[in-house]
Amino acid sequence: MTRALIRLAALFLSLTMPLCAAAAEGNLAGAWDFKIVSPQGTRTPKLMLTQTGNQLTGTYHGMRGESAIAGTISGNDFSLTTKVETRDASLVIEYRGVLSGDKVSGKVLMGSLGETGFTGVRR
Repeated sequence: MTRALIRLAALFLSLTMPLCAAAAEGNLAGAWDFKIVSPQGTRTPKLMLTQTGNQLTGTYHGMRGESAIAGTISGNDFSLTTKVETRDASLVIEYRGVLSGDKVSGKVLMGSLGETGFTGVRR
């Protein structure tokens, strides 16, 4: 009887553990309003993201127009990268942040322009 219960418990755990791991992954899918305050001024890009597993893709709408954005999420930690065209060159922008409910925050790396903090809210 005890062995049967142990086997049943082991079977239950083996079936439910993958579900718990999947539920622990943060969800960044949807529309987002980001805010960046830097020496170059305040920027308010808008993002539309889709998520498949831990892969993120979408569209980035900034002051220089629209570009593709992609990245990954692990738990609530995420990174997103986009490339925008400036007057002089292409600029790779990388966001590294943490998701907390319907808010995000972290650092944004802007190539030769340096890095600063960012925040965001889900629309």
